[in-house]
Amino acid sequence: MHISVQDRRNTMMNIQRGDRTRYWHKLFFERKAMIAVLLAVMFPVLLGFGLLVSGTSYIYYRDLLLRQTVNAAALAAATELPTYYTSSNNSTTTIVSTAQTFALANEPSQTYGTAVPASNVVVGNWNSTTSTFTSLASSGGTAPNAVQVTGLNTVANGNAVPVFFGGLFGVPTEDLTATSVASYATGQNFDTIIVNDLSMSFSSEIGQQRAADLAVLNCVQSSSSSASNFGITTIDGHSSIYQALLQVGANMAALQTKINALDYCGTSGMPSCSGSDIAAGLYSAIQQFSTVSSTNTIKNIIIITDGVPNVSHGVIYTTADGIYPTPTSLVPTCSALLCTDANLLTMAQNQASDAAAAGISVSTIYYSGDTSSSQQASYAASLAALTRGTGVALTAPTSATISTVLGGFCATMPSALKLVD
Repeated sequence: MHISVQDRRNTMMNIQRGDRTRYWHKLFFERKAMIAVLLAVMFPVLLGFGLLVSGTSYIYYRDLLLRQTVNAAALAAATELPTYYTSSNNSTTTIVSTAQTFALANEPSQTYGTAVPASNVVVGNWNSTTSTFTSLASSGGTAPNAVQVTGLNTVANGNAVPVFFGGLFGVPTEDLTATSVASYATGQNFDTIIVNDLSMSFSSEIGQQRAADLAVLNCVQSSSSSASNFGITTIDGHSSIYQALLQVGANMAALQTKINALDYCGTSGMPSCSGSDIAAGLYSAIQQFSTVSSTNTIKNIIIITDGVPNVSHGVIYTTADGIYPTPTSLVPTCSALLCTDANLLTMAQNQASDAAAAGISVSTIYYSGDTSSSQQASYAASLAALTRGTGVALTAPTSATISTVLGGFCATMPSALKLVD
């Protein structure tokens, strides 16, 4: 049989085509096998990476939630600092319970466990210079200005954060902690006028009154804006502006000198003794504040006295002494020589309400040491009734504690967070 050259060529080409087809088929199946092997190797890695990403995101969320929880708890607790000073035994119960209430509102215990145990709410002092917190238990202090709250999501606390599929990698949970301190050092304007009782009954404690004035001045200087104003108004049967409102930041030394020169009624440079009219001091302070800008400013009057108002016969009272019924439904009233002790107390209550209407808070410090035990409760209640706004009613049982209890007044400043962890 004769095979032409062309047939041979065609045959050879067919053989070559078959070889090439078998070659590509073989290569295709080999690559499919390689891809299958590669997927078998890489899938667990990719799965693990996905689990790692999802677990990390959840841990980040829980960490953020815990920090928000302790921030809210610390701020809320700090607003209750005045209760430490106003409670009969310097109790921290309200402070602790408030912190836990806000913590539970952010991290319900049924879902997240108890993130803030009671023992993790600590009352103490924040040092803005060193940025450190010291508990009262360790310092032996008695005038706290801050609250520290520590939140726990840990194995030891029974509420560690679960890590999704973490058991596959030997890390079933993650421990998280967060700590915040809230203190009243906010830098906001905190204008304050102290109404000092210079009546003769308070003469032996004038040194403690000076210490109290200095304590308030230092509080305003260290914890509020340098633009805050400070002043002192004295009272006996009338009022007198002893120190007009003056910016603290630029006049600290001058204000301290002025306070150290304060003396009781009848002494050189001081008004004569003529009873004790708290309404006059309140009225004067209200008029002074009316001339000061209130933009971003908290205004306060703090009354330091050893008793309730009392008249001095022969004193002629005028509007400047706070003697008028406001509103008119509040009676009885008094005029000229016809006032009684009860009238003066009513006038003081009227003036306190006027202060509140003007956006001014009123606090009182009652020194009870010279008052008979049978009258102390009544006097304390009468003075406490003068508090308005964010003001607090404080009682100093001894002259030495007059300046110490002022921490309760300073604690009425708005609180700010000091993030420590």
